Amino acid sequence: MAVWHSERRAALPVSIRLELVGCLLSSLPQAVSISATTTIGAIALALRSGAMVDLCLAIAIAAIGVVRVVVLLMYRRRSNVAATLASIRPWYRWHAGGLVAQAAALGLQSLHAFTNGDTPAALLALGFVLAFCAGACARLSVVPWVPIATSLLMLVPTIYGALMSPELPIKLAGVFLIAFIPVIAEATLYLHRLVADRLLAVQEASHRASHDGLTSLANRAMFHQQLALACERTATTGEDFAVLYLDLDGFKGINDKMGHAAGDQVLIEIAERLRLSIGSDDLACRIGGDEFAILVRTDPDGAAVTGLADHLATTIAGPIRLQNGPITVGVSIGVAYSSAHAGTPSDILNAADQAMYAAKDDSGARWRVASAGRRYSHVA
Repeated sequence: MAVWHSERRAALPVSIRLELVGCLLSSLPQAVSISATTTIGAIALALRSGAMVDLCLAIAIAAIGVVRVVVLLMYRRRSNVAATLASIRPWYRWHAGGLVAQAAALGLQSLHAFTNGDTPAALLALGFVLAFCAGACARLSVVPWVPIATSLLMLVPTIYGALMSPELPIKLAGVFLIAFIPVIAEATLYLHRLVADRLLAVQEASHRASHDGLTSLANRAMFHQQLALACERTATTGEDFAVLYLDLDGFKGINDKMGHAAGDQVLIEIAERLRLSIGSDDLACRIGGDEFAILVRTDPDGAAVTGLADHLATTIAGPIRLQNGPITVGVSIGVAYSSAHAGTPSDILNAADQAMYAAKDDSGARWRVASAGRRYSHVA
């Protein structure tokens, strides 16, 4: 599948490419309309000329239109399935291939109309070609090669047929169509850039709303949203999870002595260490200031969570290289299990928070686990 680029000349993210191809595959009304009008036009041209070639092309155009509509209907029925580039590639190829084949057949019929000396038929064919080009440019510019390729497949035979005509007005129409090719291409690319850049802007705005601007971790709002969903899953499926609440030790001194720029670098480094320590199904977020939280799935005995807490305490305590030399920070971690705090999201978060303060108050503990009765067992 092609790699498309926005006006910024950067490769589009997979999520944006998925949305663009999804827009292409959601063009069922346009597919029905174009297929119906081109079929009617092709049949009209075939009846007017009485030529076998026009009849065959009309049948081909109608059959291809039916295939396109069926493909889009089948895709719509399975559109609730999570899409990936690999899963939608067959649908994309069938639909794009149908468009190309339909355009090629229409181009051949237009060529025949222009070369058989029937001016009304040629003008009718020209009208259908221009309508197809305009519709493809307007609706299919999300994947720009499709409208550009289909336009060329229709315009090139039409131009050739017009230039071969003995009538001067028809020849001039062919000349004008040559100038129309770069216009349709530029319009298609312009519309594509508009759509792609709008999708990028929406994605960036969504990311800013749900992620911390400094560390790029999920923010407090995103964490609360995912924590609520995890509580709902626990209530319906019994799937347990744990919350780890982290507060850096000694961070205020770094801010006071070395400045906020150094403090920001420390937070960015800590965030990266958290990101590398958790699994792909886990979520790390910055709650605010020097406080972080992690939402993780648990195993039956909780060994993975306690192992993660140990690992985080050791990893975060490692030296952080700054401009003025390496520094270190500590961390206090509170752990709360959903199995012990299966009430509201705030219940388990408060339990983890209180366990974190208990670990901070006990200078020998790096982390503590909150019990169901808010009694904290010293495990580290």
